[in-house]
Amino acid sequence: MGCVNSNSVDNKEGDDPEQEKKDKAKQRRRLSVAPHQVENKEGTETEGEKKGEKSDENWSDAEIKAQGKHGWALESRKGVVPYNRNKVNQDRAMVKFALRDDPSMSLFGVMDGHGEFGHFVAAFVQEKLPQNILAQEDLKTKTPKAVTSAVKRTCEQLATTSINVAFSGTTAVFGVRVEDKLFVANIGDSRCVLCRQTEGEHFQAIPLSFDQKPENPKEKARIIKAGGRVEPLPGPPGEDCGPPRVWLAEVDVPGLAMSRSIGDEVSQTVGVISTPEIVEHDLKPNDIFAIWASDGVWEFLSNEQACDIVWKSRSNYKTAAASLVNEACKRWKQEEEVVDDITCVIIAFNATV
Repeated sequence: MGCVNSNSVDNKEGDDPEQEKKDKAKQRRRLSVAPHQVENKEGTETEGEKKGEKSDENWSDAEIKAQGKHGWALESRKGVVPYNRNKVNQDRAMVKFALRDDPSMSLFGVMDGHGEFGHFVAAFVQEKLPQNILAQEDLKTKTPKAVTSAVKRTCEQLATTSINVAFSGTTAVFGVRVEDKLFVANIGDSRCVLCRQTEGEHFQAIPLSFDQKPENPKEKARIIKAGGRVEPLPGPPGEDCGPPRVWLAEVDVPGLAMSRSIGDEVSQTVGVISTPEIVEHDLKPNDIFAIWASDGVWEFLSNEQACDIVWKSRSNYKTAAASLVNEACKRWKQEEEVVDDITCVIIAFNATV
């Protein structure tokens, strides 16, 4: 079953304006930005929403060889925002084996769009970032430098498009595997966690990225220095107004709940940046799998809880991915009126379990 619950969207707008106002105020607490209607005007799936997973017959020989070292799965599910029947899935994912036909190099990641046009930004990054990574001549020898350059180039290209990124953007967390090294780059609050087997049926959850939130001391200092503010949504005293957000000095916009992103031009005038933080990890024989996921997974699940769900179904990673998304969706429904888009990519490494 998906996240869409017919009971949650059957109320018609206008039935009770005051109640609708209260419900919308509640919905805004955990969304990435102060809410706008995020919808597909044509009422059909947006370009790029289905991309990210190939059918088996379309893999090249090099990709098939690279897959021999991995088990993997990709699962993405549209969330629910009452009073917005046409909401689209703003998440995107990518799984690319055998970069440059080299089985030792692969790319995996997740993007989480936000704002009115966030799905277009995420789809753009999904398409262009792999191309720009491949274009880096020193990808295999100077991977962090190559990744940073590829992100910069992607942002430059985005600025030349017709996509309105004043208040829209995307996160990106992605990993480049080169031989037995994994380079995880993070921009925003999507996340990557690795699961390492310890003894017997025990495991350790190892974070390979760290959420870039406005309240983080270094991130906050940069925003304040640039003339921004870091505060929760405005609201009555004692009300749960959600996480700290990025605001202009004297105007309550944009309300971004992360300190780094791709796009978000207005936020970038007050210290939000697109520079990735990169974690280098040497893969060990007992490193079993890693999870790349949008914050729809992590809002109500810890690293350990997510790893435990996948660990229990690791004999079938497609089942594991579905279980993880199902549990994340369940937690959202227990806590909020809104359910965020939820996406995960699970990559299993060449390890004995």
